[in-house]
Amino acid sequence: MTDPVIVVGAGPTGLMLACELGLAGAPVVVLDRRDTPDPHAPGQAVNAGVVALLEQRGLADALRASGLPLPGAHFSLLWLHPEQLAADRPEVGTGLLVPQPRLTEVLERRARELGVDIRRGHEVTELRRSTGHVTLRLRASAGESTLRGSYVVAADGSGSTVRHLAGIGFPGSGWTVSGIVGDVTADFSELAVHHLGAHYLPAGGVYSGAPAGPGVLRVITTVFGATPPAPSGPVAAEELQGEIEHLTGQPLPAREVLWARRFTSHSGNAERYRSGRVFLAGDAAHSFYPLGGLRLSTCLQDAVNLGWKLAADLAGWAPPGLLDTYHAERHPEGERARLALDAQLALMHPAARTAGARSLVADLARFDDVNRYLVELVTGVDLRYRLGADGASGSADPDPALGGRVPGAAPLLHDGRGLLLVGEGGGDGEGDSFTATAAAWADRVGVAPASAADATGSVLLRPDGHVVWAEGSGSLETALKNWFGAPR
Repeated sequence: MTDPVIVVGAGPTGLMLACELGLAGAPVVVLDRRDTPDPHAPGQAVNAGVVALLEQRGLADALRASGLPLPGAHFSLLWLHPEQLAADRPEVGTGLLVPQPRLTEVLERRARELGVDIRRGHEVTELRRSTGHVTLRLRASAGESTLRGSYVVAADGSGSTVRHLAGIGFPGSGWTVSGIVGDVTADFSELAVHHLGAHYLPAGGVYSGAPAGPGVLRVITTVFGATPPAPSGPVAAEELQGEIEHLTGQPLPAREVLWARRFTSHSGNAERYRSGRVFLAGDAAHSFYPLGGLRLSTCLQDAVNLGWKLAADLAGWAPPGLLDTYHAERHPEGERARLALDAQLALMHPAARTAGARSLVADLARFDDVNRYLVELVTGVDLRYRLGADGASGSADPDPALGGRVPGAAPLLHDGRGLLLVGEGGGDGEGDSFTATAAAWADRVGVAPASAADATGSVLLRPDGHVVWAEGSGSLETALKNWFGAPR
């Protein structure tokens, strides 16, 4: 029997990865040190990039049922105009206000439906590598045990134990941002304008208030330049109210503080996302200030990129080098997202010196091309891998037809397989149809007419939705072999 993939961490990244593996029929065990899911996870929104990933697996509607539309988009809380992209990029307006525990709940339920083994209350204390497998030593209330896996994926957060045990460095920019997050009960009709929504404020910090349930407001405060508080210990209602009043200039008319805790975000990107049979994903791979949802979308993009590749390896059809494409594709994206957040922080602090730069960026954002670039960046919908016609990731001379997604293809990707969209004609000019060529990969690649999506011609999509071949970019058979291995 094949050893399972062991995913350490049952947050959104680990559970999304588990869903991807389970959908492909790969054995997977998810470990988490907590006995129960964290009911106070701080996230309060998912951007359009996350919704797009969930659409591909038929999971977005479950979030929409309990979420609210996410109004607007911003860069460093300088508000942009996503509505100007509605004609050709309608997906940029699909973000949702939804608490992170609800996202975790949706993903965990789907993972269990797929037969994923989720084990809570297990802490990793040791990692040993051998030829062909990795063994973890675990500590639980019942005592210590070991678990052997074919691969281990660290999805255990920015302070990742697995990353540390694997000896992978985590260099960064030095940005460290601290604040308080919590839920309070309130009558929304009594709230001042600064107590709803996300705001950068002259006091030199960020305040955010968003509905987290009936009569419940999720508040997040960040005061730049303040000495980071001790991470442990309770947060008194007076401390939370003090930060809110310092930032907004008005006390929050909260009736009760349901919970509150401190958080600290570091800016870093791991030296490598793979070390033999150990992979990093999500905050364990890259970490930065969670502003506008880009951190979460970058995490889930890791999971969707890695899941089908690990499953292909376990199923025995992965072409040579497929697992190496994970680092080649995702490491630059983790760094790009981290730098995008560092740039936004640089426009906020110190407040006395950033006014000119903020005014200039606000003026630039009035230009259509700048607005488009920034909206697509912060919503996470601009992801395009650098793929050459030979299938190489990170190609120095990428084919512009490759690496992106096809609008409207998400409903065709629910089964987690690759997809060939065949345009009119559907032939390679040598008497064979593209459909006939793909038939030898029918267990890994589905076929549909291009008209079922918004494709203008024949294209081949990986299970994560990215284009790896387009008519005119080379041989379809070569692309199938490069990405889906040898034919049956």
